[in-house]
Amino acid sequence: MYDIIIRNAKIIDGTGAAAYNSDIAIRHGKIASIGTFKETDAKESYDAKGLIATPGFIDIHTHSDKTLITFPKSESRLLQGITTEIGGNCGISPFPVSSRYLDDLKLYEGGRLPYEWHDTKGFLDFLESTGTGTNFGCLAGHGSIRLAVMGYSSKKASIEELEKMRNLTKQAIKQGAFGMSTGLIYPPGSYADADEIIYILKALQEEGGYYATHMRNEREYLIDSVKESIAVSKASGVPLQISHHKSLHMPLWGKAVYETTALIEEAKDQGIDICCDQYPYAASATTLSSDIPSWAFEGGIDKLIERLNNPFTRAKLKEEADLSHKGRWHCIKISWLASEKNRWMIGKDVEEIGRLTGKSAADTVFDLVAEERNMVNEVDFGMSEEDIEFIMKKEYVMPGSDGESYSLDFGGQPHPRNEDTPTYENPKKACKGIRKVFVNGKLAASDGAVTNCKAGKILRK
Repeated sequence: MYDIIIRNAKIIDGTGAAAYNSDIAIRHGKIASIGTFKETDAKESYDAKGLIATPGFIDIHTHSDKTLITFPKSESRLLQGITTEIGGNCGISPFPVSSRYLDDLKLYEGGRLPYEWHDTKGFLDFLESTGTGTNFGCLAGHGSIRLAVMGYSSKKASIEELEKMRNLTKQAIKQGAFGMSTGLIYPPGSYADADEIIYILKALQEEGGYYATHMRNEREYLIDSVKESIAVSKASGVPLQISHHKSLHMPLWGKAVYETTALIEEAKDQGIDICCDQYPYAASATTLSSDIPSWAFEGGIDKLIERLNNPFTRAKLKEEADLSHKGRWHCIKISWLASEKNRWMIGKDVEEIGRLTGKSAADTVFDLVAEERNMVNEVDFGMSEEDIEFIMKKEYVMPGSDGESYSLDFGGQPHPRNEDTPTYENPKKACKGIRKVFVNGKLAASDGAVTNCKAGKILRK
């Protein structure tokens, strides 16, 4: 007797084999058999005539480690057919937790977590106790690791500090993390040089796992950043995943990605294990503070706000930010922020907000980051559809949302990558075309609604 039979499905099994029609029998949370079965062979059955059955989708690049505790039903994930996701990307993970730098960590990851744990095991155990809608695994974020050892210090790490970071990374892998990620655009991770990353990655060489990197620059120095990523992988002997590979510099659209993919393919031919993920959207999303020069973060959030409020320092920051954002401030829209008084800004670009408030775009950004204490996010329209299509066709590229687990009534105007059918103006809509989603043998979503079964498992390396 089977638990579930899915009948009359057109099966695409993910192996590259041609589609075929058959029934799928599930027992104890796993596919037990594929064939033809009687009505009496299962406790439940679902007719999939005219529909396609596939394995659940794997989202290799998410930030659901920040949101699963608040939204454990994984509504925005399941309604896209995503049944497995990997969090802890871009150098940001909710572990390790240092009491000395806890406030900085809260602001670094977004301030949404209770931090009732200290390490990888504690975090994964906490998620396991609350339950999740999806299967979930996590990377150890280099930025979080560096923060636990050095805080928001821009100085070069000492041998003692490097050893501490390597040991914390090794501990994370032993406790279930699948590898280490970097966010080399975000302080404090951006303060690390390649030698530091290589030194820490030796922990992965010993324990296993892969290296996922949000590269140092995805704009005018994209090519150099790809070269650095490949060099780090080669020197450390650790497999490389380039996160959300893209070109954000308009003058290099249609040019840079041809060179970066050639570099990747040359390295692969040399035996280096490299893959990429990419989201199929022409806009990225991140914290608004990413538009502030990284040197302003030295010492943490309070020092950042102090510098933003100092007229002399602000003038220097404004000069740098205006130069790096020349002609593109209007591309940056506010997607979410914490306070009630500034909610009217959501959905507007920073140039527009500046005109309405009598400020420059840079001053708008600086004031918002200071007022919201970094609790403000953006959507940045800076990519070429042609570049996206070119990269996505590569056999070593896997789609990844770069999104998070949300409910459909989450506030703000988040990037539509968190859902399926929405627009940037109306981002909170359930997907179309996915009728049923099963997670570990349980019906997790049906006809645009989740079932609240929280059938996901916590994955540990």
